[in-house]
Amino acid sequence: MVYAQSDYSVDLPGLASGAKSLEMVYVKGGSFQRGCSTGDTHCENTEKPVHKVTLSDYYIGKYELTQAQWKAVMGSSGSSNSFPGMGNTNDVPQTNITWYDAVAFTCELNKITGKKYRLLTDAEFEFAARGGTLSKGYLYSGSDNPDLVAWHSGNSSGGFGGKAVGGLAGNELGIYDMSGNVYEWTWDNWGNYASSASDLVDPTTTHKHTQKVRRGGSHDQPASESRVSARKIRSIEGKDGSIGLRLAISASGSFPTGFEDPCSIHQPEPSGGPKGFKDTRLITGDDYVWVSTGGYGETFKIGENGAVVKPAFFGSNVSGEWFTLNSFSFNVVSSSGTVTKYIYYLIDNENMSLMPEGGMPDRYEKRLASEVSGASGMTLPTIANPKSPEQLAPAGYNVDMANPPTTGRDPRLIDGKDSAWLQDNVKLGAGGTHRYRFDFDDETEARFVVWDPPGSTGLARGTWFTVDNNFLRISYNGKNNDYLYTVTPDGKTYYHISYQGYEPGDFRMFEKVKASEVPAWIEPTMYPYENMDNGSSTYIPPSDLTSLMPVSLSHFDRIQPIQNGLSIQVSKASVSVFDLQGKLLSQKVYGAGSHLISLANLPKGNYFVRVHTKAYVKNFKVSVSSK
Repeated sequence: MVYAQSDYSVDLPGLASGAKSLEMVYVKGGSFQRGCSTGDTHCENTEKPVHKVTLSDYYIGKYELTQAQWKAVMGSSGSSNSFPGMGNTNDVPQTNITWYDAVAFTCELNKITGKKYRLLTDAEFEFAARGGTLSKGYLYSGSDNPDLVAWHSGNSSGGFGGKAVGGLAGNELGIYDMSGNVYEWTWDNWGNYASSASDLVDPTTTHKHTQKVRRGGSHDQPASESRVSARKIRSIEGKDGSIGLRLAISASGSFPTGFEDPCSIHQPEPSGGPKGFKDTRLITGDDYVWVSTGGYGETFKIGENGAVVKPAFFGSNVSGEWFTLNSFSFNVVSSSGTVTKYIYYLIDNENMSLMPEGGMPDRYEKRLASEVSGASGMTLPTIANPKSPEQLAPAGYNVDMANPPTTGRDPRLIDGKDSAWLQDNVKLGAGGTHRYRFDFDDETEARFVVWDPPGSTGLARGTWFTVDNNFLRISYNGKNNDYLYTVTPDGKTYYHISYQGYEPGDFRMFEKVKASEVPAWIEPTMYPYENMDNGSSTYIPPSDLTSLMPVSLSHFDRIQPIQNGLSIQVSKASVSVFDLQGKLLSQKVYGAGSHLISLANLPKGNYFVRVHTKAYVKNFKVSVSSK
């Protein structure tokens, strides 16, 4: 075994006595063939085509990040991996963390060390797993025999959160558990390799709030998931006992091109749109565009009165005036009166999920037009006699989504007891082992199930209704699950964008099949939202308060509308209030304990309120005051 000579350890104050220290292994850069290994019979489409990648020097965690290391940096923040009978878990990988949690850890570690730690890129993970420049071409990280290097479902006897790190053999670089034990978050967005993939240098993806790549396999998955080229999709908000993280830092000491400072990244807060027929959050003006990040959608330029949509590969531009319905339907009216409809979900002011009526969803981000190929030539239409959105929209059609009508049911969704709506990720080669099934057996009951043998979980069930043939709500015991959806003209494919708490903005594609032909069907054993809240809807109805974010205040970490008269409950926090020009109006630091901060004393208007805490906090408790 040959070890690099520049390995080092990170001093973590407060690390539990006897726990493994945070050790970093030097990885000398070089070139390799990323993707399916020669002779590998388990390769999936997401590992192809094989292509050359060249990487700069970097350091990588010798082990997966452990519970003790997490606690030394984050304190009690984050989920515990301890279960009865597990004993000392200091050296067990930290799991039950979302991608945002993993990024937050690197932020806090950087504050302690003054360095620029980060997550691995997809390419860096595979290069190190293969042994870097010392690679012997193994199918697993350090061996062709997975039992020697990987905890997997065939040798781990189940368990929760994986085994203590370093329990099996390391690879050529002296790195452990890069095959098996627990999956590891990477920085990169999920996506297949380009069919024309050519030589790449330090490849990565720009940060977006979308699905991410997880690597390495897990103790609860077959050994084939632990191969060095295997890669899987994961919802960015997903977390369980099978996914953790491993640290990286560039040898240059800087973040790679395309990386954002992890301290600037936070999970977007759910927010509702404005009431009325014009969702001003969509406006780009002349300088910006909404552009598809998947490469097969359109580019949108939206002005105060007019909009133009440029298809990516085919078709004529869509151009004209526009209006919105219910803050989820964007409509462009041409000069001839033709209406082109899109269904959208704004994740934040710069990211959204969108699908054309009857077409496939995609993720979009707001970017400078000068940075997008062909976007600079897009010109907003000149409207000689512009109509108001109220004149363009169907009369009286914007409904009160705070109290939506519950009698509408889109007949296109009803599949009956002999059919089902199915998304089979295994068959599609979509980077996952899950299968998803939607059933609308009749006009009253619906259910949504995910299963991955040997088990299954119900995601939603109950009574249902639709609004505008684009909004779906399923209700059970007072809890709602909400989706935006569309159906293809032939009625055979159903797409949806989810409002569910653990995957807001994610989308799925379902095909109508015979129920008897659903592969490996397993009846659901539970519906988690019946005893926990992670499946409940994050949908917020349109309100009179518009979410504002002037460019001059774009440094704010999270923007969420807070109405005058509301109160914020905090502990150990600094609370600052700014006007819309960024002028500081008040600031106060609150210590331990629960403090209720009323905003009712402010004059009526719009303000920015920044709540800064030392610990990583996902949500603040907000309640309506008596005023």
